[in-house]
Amino acid sequence: MNTLPMLFQSPLLVAVPIGVLLTLALLMTAGLHVSGAKPEGVAKASGSYILKTFGLILVGLSSVQMTFATITMKMPSPPTIFALVLLFSIGLGVMIHESRRAASVDAASLAVPHLVFCYLCKVLGTIVVLLSALSLIMTFMFAKSSTGWEMPATLLLLGALLTTAASVHVEGKPQVKKRKR
Repeated sequence: MNTLPMLFQSPLLVAVPIGVLLTLALLMTAGLHVSGAKPEGVAKASGSYILKTFGLILVGLSSVQMTFATITMKMPSPPTIFALVLLFSIGLGVMIHESRRAASVDAASLAVPHLVFCYLCKVLGTIVVLLSALSLIMTFMFAKSSTGWEMPATLLLLGALLTTAASVHVEGKPQVKKRKR
């Protein structure tokens, strides 16, 4: 079944732009309250992080499928593998491009969009880890067979990776102190 035409149905065509517009408006409103923030910089940073989130979704979609296929040792057909690699590559390209674009924005304008993105990733990763751990525990407790653990295990691994990466990104680069001679 081809799901591409379903993506272009009217409710989705209305909901996605409205959601992006509301997110941009909220980030702009909050970002402009930071002292020293410039409207153009806040808009550029907000747009970059919204597109970076889209790239992360593409990477996540392909990663879940490939990790699940690896855990279950049921590799998909070559066209499916090509599609997943293409999704991963496009998502990664969008993330890298938008990270470079956001790097040119001043720190005051970047502060709010950066924090919202990092903490959103951290919270969503933690929720995925908790729900998949609960699902995994309940699968082993109540299932009569040893099947059905693969998807919760996959989501547990990727949720832990997302939470860890977001935590490191929020903390920033460690400060290296120079020794006095």
